[in-house]
Amino acid sequence: MVYLRTGQGRKHMQKNSDQRKAIRLHFTNVAGLGAVRLLQSLLPSMINQRNYRIEAAYIPIRGELSNYVQFEQGTMLIPYKRYLPNSISRLLECTLFGSKFNGKTPLLIFGDIPIRGKSKQTVFVQTPLLTGEAGKDRKLGAIKYLIARWLFRRNIRYASDFIVQTEAMKSALIDSYPEIKNRIHIIPQPPPNWLIRSEIKRTKFINPSDSGMQLFYPAAFYPHKNHRILKKINRSLSWPVSELILTIPNNLNPNPSIPWIHCLDRLEPDAILNYYRTSDALLFLSLSESLGFPLVEAMWIGLPIICPDLPYARILCGEEAIYFDPQNVDSLNAAIVDLNQRRQSGWWPDWSKNLEKIPHGWPEVADEILELAAGEKMLD
Repeated sequence: MVYLRTGQGRKHMQKNSDQRKAIRLHFTNVAGLGAVRLLQSLLPSMINQRNYRIEAAYIPIRGELSNYVQFEQGTMLIPYKRYLPNSISRLLECTLFGSKFNGKTPLLIFGDIPIRGKSKQTVFVQTPLLTGEAGKDRKLGAIKYLIARWLFRRNIRYASDFIVQTEAMKSALIDSYPEIKNRIHIIPQPPPNWLIRSEIKRTKFINPSDSGMQLFYPAAFYPHKNHRILKKINRSLSWPVSELILTIPNNLNPNPSIPWIHCLDRLEPDAILNYYRTSDALLFLSLSESLGFPLVEAMWIGLPIICPDLPYARILCGEEAIYFDPQNVDSLNAAIVDLNQRRQSGWWPDWSKNLEKIPHGWPEVADEILELAAGEKMLD
């Protein structure tokens, strides 16, 4: 017999002759905006796969994914309650309480850290805390880095495979954990469904070439997102910018003295689409890649990109992006001035070669991930 368990109780159901390969999903700790939006695009395609079925989903007790109701009727929805602070609860979940997730059905984990338990595990890894640059310059970041690395290394033996988005993340993980070299799989993701459905295709600048540019940086306020470089902006340099839109609360404005920095807090997809339609470029400041990738979104719609001269960005954007030193505000200024000069000369980026490496939709990504999680995909 199969049971559906939700916050309202259990419903008894008759087992059918479903011959699809069963998979369990684990995303109890997914709360970040980028990760939530990724799952909101990926989960529907997983649910609709012909060859696989979601037997159970371990879900958070709060947040947008706690009331996700689009699973098919036979899926067990199992909320995971946390009675302690999240960091402590997460540590216990992955160690002492890991047996809660034991089972013969393979477990696909969207939470970076393998769980101590008896089941075939595939782990989706995307946190910068697990790779070499995390924690620099910030004591709190360093503590999180050390704990995450310790827990990841302790539980490595419980995972059969690891999934990453890019070659840069794979290389960074191998540098830190060479023993998993042959267990890491690169599965790129397309932009979110709401952007694909919009069919936005930018082919030119919208704002007049003799005006300042409108730049857009959609990112939450985390240390690795590098909003702090904006604190160094001063009026001694010319900044050809009329507006820089940040998706952080106004009380976190990194430089209130600069009148063209506007903080609008978190934006819903419709508002993000509006800024993609009207902005002159994506300004990306992040020191590392993460779930929810504005670089992919900007390339998908054809928008110019200014981003850090770091491996993850170079591998993804190639020669079409304009790069800067993420620790040097003068370098950032030079990149923005460069873009403005290109704008005045009629330049526009061509992302066609870069997009050849990006999947066209989420069904193919879901199929590849589930095939790997089910143990049916050969090692790369």
